[in-house]
Amino acid sequence: MLDILIQNGWLADGTGNPAFPADVAIEGDRVIDVGSLGAASARLVIDAAGSIVAPGFVDAHSHTDWSIHANPTEQSSIRYGATTEIVGNCGISSAPLNDRSRPAMESRLATFGLEPPITWSTFSEYLETVEAQGTSGNLVFLVGHNTVRATAGVTGPEPTEDQLRMMEELTREAMDAGAWGLSTGLEFEPGRNAGTDEIIRIARVAGDSGRFYVSHMRNRDEFMRESTEEFLHVVRESGAIGQISHLNVRHHTAPAGTWEGAVGMLEEARRSGLNVLADTTPFLSGLGLMAAILPPWIKAEGSGRAAEMLGDPAIRSRLRTDCDRYWRFIHRGEWHRVRLLENPWFPELALKTMPEIAAIMGKDEWDAYFDILQTAGADMETLTLVGQLFTEEHSRDMVQHPLLCLGVDGFSSVAEDGGDHPLAHPINYAGMVHYLTHHVRDCGNLRLEEAIRKMTSMPATHFGIPGRGLIRPGCFADVLVFAPDRLDDGSTLENPVAYAQGMEWVIVNGTPVVARGEHTMARPGRCLRSG
Repeated sequence: MLDILIQNGWLADGTGNPAFPADVAIEGDRVIDVGSLGAASARLVIDAAGSIVAPGFVDAHSHTDWSIHANPTEQSSIRYGATTEIVGNCGISSAPLNDRSRPAMESRLATFGLEPPITWSTFSEYLETVEAQGTSGNLVFLVGHNTVRATAGVTGPEPTEDQLRMMEELTREAMDAGAWGLSTGLEFEPGRNAGTDEIIRIARVAGDSGRFYVSHMRNRDEFMRESTEEFLHVVRESGAIGQISHLNVRHHTAPAGTWEGAVGMLEEARRSGLNVLADTTPFLSGLGLMAAILPPWIKAEGSGRAAEMLGDPAIRSRLRTDCDRYWRFIHRGEWHRVRLLENPWFPELALKTMPEIAAIMGKDEWDAYFDILQTAGADMETLTLVGQLFTEEHSRDMVQHPLLCLGVDGFSSVAEDGGDHPLAHPINYAGMVHYLTHHVRDCGNLRLEEAIRKMTSMPATHFGIPGRGLIRPGCFADVLVFAPDRLDDGSTLENPVAYAQGMEWVIVNGTPVVARGEHTMARPGRCLRSG
């Protein structure tokens, strides 16, 4: 007798080919048969009439490792169909740690519900901790260059030889433990201070193991060409497989044609034999770090010292003309595009725009911005904004491009009792469902089957995740059942804390995690280790 039989559905198998009527048979953690299986019997029979049956989504760019300790059942991301999430992106991973780097990571993870102290140091110990608690979905881990740099005690642009060797050793331990590669976050501290030669040297550790170099690049506006050139140079010199994180251009920050030039470089690199892809995000708005617009000189001695310096009117005056970076539209005076998310210092300002905040505080936007950062002090890096980043036209071009996987760039969240985390945004709750509701159903930017391919076999194949992203005999039984016309984002900017609706069944490694639209609280997920 089968464990699960899914009958009468239309199978979008992850290849991008048109959906076709087929039953799916599951035993244990595997799909064992696909076809007309009407005579078979099973312990659980799912009638998928009128529904699509698809592989579980593989989120190529997730930050669920930030929230997984307080939310091991991955409430929101499981409900929007993400059965595998690639985490440790943007140079920020939760390991390795030592006495230098642990306090800052404890502060960061406390924001996401993990009470200190952190018990792990090595990457191996960290994975064992996650495995011991169990997860509802599968996780693929990258090691973050920012974390490695902080653990090695590097802040400025020129690490010592001993520090470089320590970064190599920390990265190698992560690779040996099962990390799938190295990520960089070159708009954030302390990684933005790193030179290209340093990045190549550390990425070579990943390349030597046949692993990945995944980069939040140094610049995604007027210097995007230079950043893309640097990324491709690192991939070539390190021997790693390449992935550009969220390859997009924020509106009104770069000359026309900047994005087209960058993806053209990616296309040319692939024609020359380089194994590189990119990913994008589903929404026009997104999350960002408030302190990222600050120039390197004010962060040279750390966030605590930067907060002290913000008390000096002369420093503030200088910053008004020296914060033209990251979300550059702030520097251009487009404050209406920025909202402050909830934080422990100014809870009354949550989801208000900067002009609204400035009016409440009785000062202009710059001084209001600096006051908020100064009050957060050493924890200013935890302050998060939501910004209106992209146009509909740019979003359409991104999701349609053949070299861009469809990721989320959020973290799994909890809606009950008002939510487990203050950084509520539709990206964390609607996630991949938004591609299907907005880009497929409402706008017609993609065929349903092609959108599914870009969220399943495309990232799974590129990242070399065996047995995921397709529904075929022998593949792992990560399976979704949903009716496209009944999908709903749930979450909006005005009321962000609401789960996506319409994923009737979500099966992970052969175990139902969502059944008839409700989370079962099962934790069949696995830490997928490379090598």
